[in-house]
Amino acid sequence: MSTTAHPRPTGRNALTERYLRSPAGASPIRPGTSDQVRLEMLHDSFESRYLTRPVFLEAAEVRRLEADLDGTMDLLFSLPDRLFDGDAHAFAAAVGLRPDQARLALRPPVREPARIGRADLYHDGTAFRLLEFNLSSALGGPEIPELNRLMRADRALADFTDAEGLVFPDTVAALAEAIATAAESSGTPTVAVMDWSPGYHKTEPALRALAALLEPHGIDAFACHTDQVRERDGRITVDGRHVDAVHRYFTLGELTADAASTAEAERLLDAFARCDVPVLSPLRTSMHGNKRALAMLWEERCRATLDPAESALIDRFLPWTHALRPGTAEIRGESVDLLAHCRRHRDRLVLKPSHGLGGSGTVLGRAVTDDAWDRALQQAAGQRYIVQELVDPRPEHFPTEDGTGFTPWSLNWGAFLIGHRYAGTFLRGLPAGAADVISYDNKAYAGCVFQEPADSRGIR
Repeated sequence: MSTTAHPRPTGRNALTERYLRSPAGASPIRPGTSDQVRLEMLHDSFESRYLTRPVFLEAAEVRRLEADLDGTMDLLFSLPDRLFDGDAHAFAAAVGLRPDQARLALRPPVREPARIGRADLYHDGTAFRLLEFNLSSALGGPEIPELNRLMRADRALADFTDAEGLVFPDTVAALAEAIATAAESSGTPTVAVMDWSPGYHKTEPALRALAALLEPHGIDAFACHTDQVRERDGRITVDGRHVDAVHRYFTLGELTADAASTAEAERLLDAFARCDVPVLSPLRTSMHGNKRALAMLWEERCRATLDPAESALIDRFLPWTHALRPGTAEIRGESVDLLAHCRRHRDRLVLKPSHGLGGSGTVLGRAVTDDAWDRALQQAAGQRYIVQELVDPRPEHFPTEDGTGFTPWSLNWGAFLIGHRYAGTFLRGLPAGAADVISYDNKAYAGCVFQEPADSRGIR
């Protein structure tokens, strides 16, 4: 974590400025070691790679972020009605799902998709810009408030957060509330935190950790995999335990990897439906979290349906995004050859698969030659890819590990929205210029956020 040191820098906002000039600001902050259970859980999740200080949000930033995330999620869920006359299968095809995937995602019909998501954001120095919006319950990082708690073991940081009245949302508490609502149980709901059986050996520790975190919030949760599910006397059971709801970690891609997996998934979902066991979040949310769905918000046919506030939200929050395909496209009212446009503007564009995690398959135009960019465009044009305006994150400065100075780091803000509420942020950071994609797959460091209270929610 060593790079060239700089003198004490200015902060991104006034709150950060006050922190950097406080007794806590010049020294690296490390998680406290007295709570071994919490520390081991974080090590399993984040491999003990931590940023050397928290990051800070002011109240106005929190309110704006929550409103922008909520408004964008509303738009994404409105797309089938807005553009396809309510035909969910037509929407599924438009975002690139195969017919078998669409049938599974829409089997059985779901009254209303659960509003659980994590947006990946960069801050460009002026405002947050949305890179993608993962709408699913199969998300990494909900345990990040545990890092806030361990960071507060540092006395100087605790003094600063207390003096400023800073709080942090409890992501797991918000998730527990959503689960309890879906379970519709009169008592303590029993919830299976469930993954697809072939991948369970990798995810079991994370699922067990989440189940343990849910317990204090009135959820009887346990980790399991799909092969453990049985249907008995009209009830779903796992190893003899009745299940009121399923918190899903399996993905549509896993369930449709081959014909046998799809057939097994159909049997599983039908059993859940017969026994009235809700799946949180249902598979259909993956359609709305597809990057092609984001691209639709920039299409002229969608822009024509937006009211002034919705249009302003897209202009401000979402970089220009378009499904990559040969032929003409409307770009800000002008009809252009899309591939030719992408070639001309290589330095300001990024190519991404429409569905994927960790930045896999992403190509930054400025990082490759003209010939390499052209080859990437040609290969991607016949597949499920989008092209997006490049956003440069403005680095924030962090103390060096030895406390002798500061270094600039670029951040990916993984902001949770659960229901209509901003529910905290899982930060990933890399030294500025170290990688084109800031992701945990690229060995990013984890970080947490403290904020000024924007309302009565949050933990101090």
